[in-house]
Amino acid sequence: MGQAPASAPATAEREQYLRIHRSMCLAKALDDRMHVLVKQGRAPFVGSARGHEGIQVASVAALSRDDWLVPHYRGLGSAVARGLTAREWMLAVFAKAADPLSAGRNIPGGCFSHAGLRIAPVSQVVAAWIPKAAGLAYASRLRGDGLVTLCTFGDGATSGGDFHEALNFAGVHRLPVVFVCENNGYAISTPLRLQAGNPSLVDRAAGYDIRGVQVDGGDVPACYAASREAVERARAGEGATFIEARIARINSHTSEDNQSKYRTPEELEEALRADPLPRFEAWLTDQGWLSAEEAVRIHEELDREAAEAADWAEQQPDPRPEDLATHLFAG
Repeated sequence: MGQAPASAPATAEREQYLRIHRSMCLAKALDDRMHVLVKQGRAPFVGSARGHEGIQVASVAALSRDDWLVPHYRGLGSAVARGLTAREWMLAVFAKAADPLSAGRNIPGGCFSHAGLRIAPVSQVVAAWIPKAAGLAYASRLRGDGLVTLCTFGDGATSGGDFHEALNFAGVHRLPVVFVCENNGYAISTPLRLQAGNPSLVDRAAGYDIRGVQVDGGDVPACYAASREAVERARAGEGATFIEARIARINSHTSEDNQSKYRTPEELEEALRADPLPRFEAWLTDQGWLSAEEAVRIHEELDREAAEAADWAEQQPDPRPEDLATHLFAG
């Protein structure tokens, strides 16, 4: 068998980063469309993931197809990177019977359970899903199946006892799990300085004898490199990693929140400047992998896809009352 050409690694890297870019663009398009739907009174709620897309998509891109994802309720970018389609997401937004995430039982973004995409069910109770991720990783360790579990959460979750119990368990048993904290500096309206005496959350990893890595969450290549190394370590039996990704929250906590009441105009402007998507596009352009014209075309294409998906999903059948208990109880 002949050797692959020398350009093969560079080509594979380019294709991976372009896939990451497209997933980030789709997550943004869906997020933007949800805000339109809420304003139109067609959707009830949006928990925006704007500003989170870089670390979400980059970390999931480091997983294999069979690995497990345990995302938090703001994990739209994570789910899209895992393969969730625009139509599937909009079925959840409109709580339709065919919604693959919760069959119309949950708020949009409240649950990303999807067996086909290896996305485990999560709880809306903050931090309660982190021990579940440790449990999945423990099961993988017992089975010896070589799978890795990726678990994401916000900075507010690190103030909950479940967070500490999960990291302690992962450290004791050297579990194949990667914990990713998307630290946007706010637990709803509570700033980090009122959550933690030590604002460097990554320092907590040492207390559980697991590896801690702090990364600029707006630097997509850095996020991907850190996540890939953490996944490789986990798969090799070297234990868990805690990644703290420092990011900027661009939108309010949810559509029910008004962040202008507790954040200054200057801070909000700074958050917009920290948007990971244009920053990543500039990096791709510098690499010669994406032109400005191509970026515009992709955004326009995915904006149309998000709008079409919303219009299509809105017309799909609603859940039936008699299906209330379907999928809730085993026979």
